[in-house]
Amino acid sequence: MKKIFLIIPFLLTISIYGQNNIEISLQQDARLLLIGDKKGNDALTVNLLSKLEVPIYNFENSYLLTHISVEYADLNFKNYQRYAIGSGFGINSIYRKLGAVAYVDFGKIYRQTQGFYSFSFSGELNFKIGNNIKLIVTQQVTQRKDLMKLYNSKKEFIISGFLGLKYNF
Repeated sequence: MKKIFLIIPFLLTISIYGQNNIEISLQQDARLLLIGDKKGNDALTVNLLSKLEVPIYNFENSYLLTHISVEYADLNFKNYQRYAIGSGFGINSIYRKLGAVAYVDFGKIYRQTQGFYSFSFSGELNFKIGNNIKLIVTQQVTQRKDLMKLYNSKKEFIISGFLGLKYNF
C-alpha cells in the first residue's frame, strides 16, 4: 500500500506534464560488473539500476525533472532491492554532446525480510550517441541503514558507480 502512495504522485506528474522527453535508463554497477567486491560477490554480479525520468519544467538549456528508480542486486547474502522517487536538475549540453544531471531521491531498501528507508544523491554524465540514445556514467551516494542494522557496518553511506544507456521516447 505504501508503494502506491509513492507511485501516484509520479503518475500524476506524467499525465500532467508528460510530453515527449520521457527517458528511461538501465545501468549496471561497474565494480560488480568488472571486479566484484570483497564480500563474496564475483565479477559479473548483477546490480541493475533503472530510472524513468519525466521533465516537469524546461529552461533554455536545462530542465527540472521527477523520476522513479528501481535497483536490484543479486548478491551472495540476500538480494538487494531499492525503490525510490525523486527529482533532479539536468543540463542538456555542458560541452557539445556531453550533458549532466543531478538527482536526489527518497526510497526504501528491501533486504532479507526487512525494509529500510533511505535517501540518495547522484550525479550523471551523459554522452549523446544518437538521436534518442545516450551513454551514461552515474556516481551515487546512498544511505544504507540495512548494512548498519543487519551486518553491523559502521558505514552509513555507500558510494556506487554505474555504467549504462538512456533512451529518450
